[in-house]
Amino acid sequence: MAIADVMDDVDYKTINFNIEEAEFRHPLWLTESHFVYNLYRDDEGHLNCHRNTAGDPILSPRPLAKMCMNELVCEGNQISSFETDAIPADLYPKLLAEAIFQRQLQTIDFLVSTWPHSILDLQSVMPKEDLVEAQLLTIPIEGHDGITFLDCIMCGLLRQKYSSRLRTVNLSGFKQDRTLCRDICRLPLLWMPPADRDTEKIYDILSQTIDITEEKVQKYLNRIKCIYTTMDAHVPHGHQFPPITIILDCKMTLDDVPIGLALQNETPFRFACQRLWTERISDVNLPLNLLHRVLEPRDLTELEIEDRNLCTDDDKIEILLEALLLLPNIKSLSLPNTIHCNENEAAVKELNKVLRTMANLKKLNFPLCNLKDNLSDLLTGLQQTMTFLSLRDCRLSEADVLFLLEWPLTRGLFDLNVSRNNLRNSYQSILSLLEKLEEIRCFSLSYCCFSPAELRNIVDVASKCTNIKTLGIQSFTPLSETDSQMILKGCCLLTNLQKCLMLPECHAFLGSNDLDRFDNREKYLEFCDNILSDLKRDDIELE
Repeated sequence: MAIADVMDDVDYKTINFNIEEAEFRHPLWLTESHFVYNLYRDDEGHLNCHRNTAGDPILSPRPLAKMCMNELVCEGNQISSFETDAIPADLYPKLLAEAIFQRQLQTIDFLVSTWPHSILDLQSVMPKEDLVEAQLLTIPIEGHDGITFLDCIMCGLLRQKYSSRLRTVNLSGFKQDRTLCRDICRLPLLWMPPADRDTEKIYDILSQTIDITEEKVQKYLNRIKCIYTTMDAHVPHGHQFPPITIILDCKMTLDDVPIGLALQNETPFRFACQRLWTERISDVNLPLNLLHRVLEPRDLTELEIEDRNLCTDDDKIEILLEALLLLPNIKSLSLPNTIHCNENEAAVKELNKVLRTMANLKKLNFPLCNLKDNLSDLLTGLQQTMTFLSLRDCRLSEADVLFLLEWPLTRGLFDLNVSRNNLRNSYQSILSLLEKLEEIRCFSLSYCCFSPAELRNIVDVASKCTNIKTLGIQSFTPLSETDSQMILKGCCLLTNLQKCLMLPECHAFLGSNDLDRFDNREKYLEFCDNILSDLKRDDIELE
């Protein structure tokens, strides 16, 4: 498995892989009504409440300013009756945070529609207690008939007042929320008057950019009409205001996204992104070489394209290569299950020519691609500073490992993943490769068919990699207690090691059912944790 995501901007020198961001997202306080509980984290990272000598939770009153804002936002009719210039501009972010925290939907709508700043950055105004929930913006709010926070924000955008100075809405940072991208890309269609949502007219607009049938357009319009019947009746359509750019982590994996992008120029809304994920979508296709029509190519720095059948279609390969040449600032390129040399060997060489021209490229991700005996054709001649390379489950051969050993960019890698390749015959080459990884922080060779003795030696050699923080050495079946103890002793010599992936999948453990297997895995984990504790390395997390 990958510890770091190729699409994230990771500082390998400072990151602590033992800290799960989601678990530590909650602040050290908990608000209830007009009081605040003071919290702390125990040694295991669990939140607890400070208590007095009598054992009662210690409470503090909320600051007076926040209590006043609470009264203001909870009276939706009151705040919306104010003249917009009567509310100080610097209060708006705090009022919006309080309105979100108190689930005051009418107030959220009003504040967005009258936003006095040029930028609305959702991540910065979200209440810290609410950021614990990764999909907060798109989960229906209890007691509000399925309405979400994003619905309220979209209503506010559609109702922009003359006094509003809003020009940019930043929705990036919610990449775990796949629904957010889908919903916000419906905004252009919702802005259009219902009378203009004619199948033929919409089809004429869309067909200039995406491959879509008129029948699909009709089905899509019917779906949107059904979903937004209530909202359509309460928002102005065709309302003119200066363009607003919406920045998001763009997941082009559902039909709403390419359709929304293709309709944006008919409305005041514009979309922009740095990170873009694309998959094949049934009945809707935005050719990659036409991305520049819907997104600014210079903004894109991280790109993932997944298409299992790409190498079986020469036209698709040409489109991919043309698209990459139009994206000058790509730093991370991910092509999972997309490049298969057994289906089109020439595609690998053509891709190599394009990769050489991508001056800013630092990360390459090729999981589930068939690159057997073709790694040199793919990577030869690259002269960038490469920090990340994933070749997980790529059917690597001894020749491919030998190429990595001689590849000039290997020395600078921070993250190398060669897991799920049968490297049994490349054991000695792997040892030599480890000695060459001078900057490595994350190294994974899990499920590579090495024997316990070979894994012990690999860990011993890895101890010379003084910067290594994560090590993946999983085998298909659980190791014996003796082998586990020896390997963990070796891991303890890795002074900067934070995480070791050593446990096989749950199904690999003995047991008559899933519960038994899970229990046996937990017992094995406890055994290994005790070894680390005895060796004074409780700081190493096992998975």
